Amino acid sequence: MLKLPTFLRLTLHALAIAISYLPGFAKSSNQGKTFMQIGSQFPISKLSGKSGPLTLDSSRYTVLYFYPKDKTPGCTIEAGEFQKSKPTFDAQKIRIVGISVDDFKSHESFCEAMSLSFELATDENGKLGEELGILAGGLHKRVTYVINQAGMVVLHYATVKPSDHAGQILTDISNL
Repeated sequence: MLKLPTFLRLTLHALAIAISYLPGFAKSSNQGKTFMQIGSQFPISKLSGKSGPLTLDSSRYTVLYFYPKDKTPGCTIEAGEFQKSKPTFDAQKIRIVGISVDDFKSHESFCEAMSLSFELATDENGKLGEELGILAGGLHKRVTYVINQAGMVVLHYATVKPSDHAGQILTDISNL
């Protein structure tokens, strides 16, 4: 087997990924999945809040941050950063909603342990995560969408660094 130099392998891999997004080149494993892009309507009602399906409220923006699992190291860091920045989010009328496949009992325990004062929602059985193509091994990838009052995606983060994500969102929203 021919061994290609690393830079060439990476270039070919990146090219293959780029081509897969061209019309007519979609991989069969991605078919049926809705990739949310800037300007797309986010299906917020497919998520479950403590009192039923999530709905839009009077917030200027809603941060929908998907995370793998309650009480895991990265998720604890990310939730802590959002909680620390919550007064700034509140002052700017920005709602924070954390989303995982965990049930409400797990969410309540996580909120209590972390003293979280923002919403955690459930993506029951990972159905929406599967539709969005962000479910891997039954858990969400760490992905964030920011939607406006009309429910349109205005910011999308396909990769997230838990320790500075909340601050990055605040900066990016201020630039909208």
